[in-house]
Amino acid sequence: MKKILNYSTQTINQNDLNNVLKVLKSKFLTKGKVTEDFEKKIKSYCKSKYVCATINASSSLIIACKALGLQKGDFVWTSNITYIASINCALHLGAKIDLVDIDDSNNISVIDLEKKLKVAKLNKKLPKIIVAVHLSGLPCNLKRIRQLSKIYHFKIIEDASHAFGSKYKKSMIGSNRYSDLSVFSFHPVKNITTAEGSAITTNNIDIHKKLLLLRENGQDFNKINKLKFPTKYNITLLGYNFRINEINSSLGISQIKKTNKFINQKKIIAKKYFKELILPEINLPNKDILSQSALHLFIIKINFKMLNINKYELINKLKKKKIIVNCHYIPLSKFKILKKFISNKKFDNSEKYYKEAISIPMYPKLNHAEQTYVIKTLKNIIKRNRKK
Repeated sequence: MKKILNYSTQTINQNDLNNVLKVLKSKFLTKGKVTEDFEKKIKSYCKSKYVCATINASSSLIIACKALGLQKGDFVWTSNITYIASINCALHLGAKIDLVDIDDSNNISVIDLEKKLKVAKLNKKLPKIIVAVHLSGLPCNLKRIRQLSKIYHFKIIEDASHAFGSKYKKSMIGSNRYSDLSVFSFHPVKNITTAEGSAITTNNIDIHKKLLLLRENGQDFNKINKLKFPTKYNITLLGYNFRINEINSSLGISQIKKTNKFINQKKIIAKKYFKELILPEINLPNKDILSQSALHLFIIKINFKMLNINKYELINKLKKKKIIVNCHYIPLSKFKILKKFISNKKFDNSEKYYKEAISIPMYPKLNHAEQTYVIKTLKNIIKRNRKK
């Protein structure tokens, strides 16, 4: 195989290039109508009432927390298996954090969450916000988390960075049926891309208004006669410069039209993995991903106790064959910066997951021959390194 096969990559065609070129030739590269059009398309696709597009999901998570009133000393909890941005948003605002172990879905364990909430109530350390992560695009148990939120009075942010196009109980992720806000990422390896970019969906108009202010350095034009005072505005809160530009948004408009096509192409790839990647050492994901997940990642787990090589030796062997896999993610509990916050020092499921999990190639342009090469190569390496 001459071509390098990554675990994921962007899918760009001439329509995308034409859309971007059109904006580059226009009068406005930022603060124009293209971003508004992009937000309208996200709103329509996700069936949400309001959308705020930003420069990236890390920024979105910060202003999502701030829009929900997160203050210094408040608690934010999330899954132990996620990208650091899922909890950095709280730390940047001076909040305290804690982590919850995962279950067999690789998402936050609602059983562990409920146990932890009961203890936190006794200790008066209940979270103000739960960041509910949809790892790989598979939705977590939002219904149960919502039920718990009514008992323990916390807000819910869906970290849907992996889940644009995913569905939960026949509702689109981003519709916020079970949450206060949802955050998407449009990084190049995600389901659709704006190169860098993100969007926040919500059904609460007051939250939306606050998001728009936070995105734009707190600039408030409310109650100002723009015809009489065209350059006048007020600053009503401390905000950021987190707005997305017209170039990124133009790419998003072109990409969002292909969302369902991309997902259907990835379903074909996933079905081939389910059919052919059969070995006793390999645990495949639950087939629920075919109906619920947008299939950002295809995560398999390998029982290295049955092999004479470890995870990193396998990764290097695949790399030599020009197959680039990844690990999503290192448990947050392992990071020095977070250790002082964590109440529970044992995360057995997270540890097991980290020892076994790898993300193998999954993207629309992965063709049949390339996927066959991935499958055969992985199976051959495992067979050659079986314990006798």
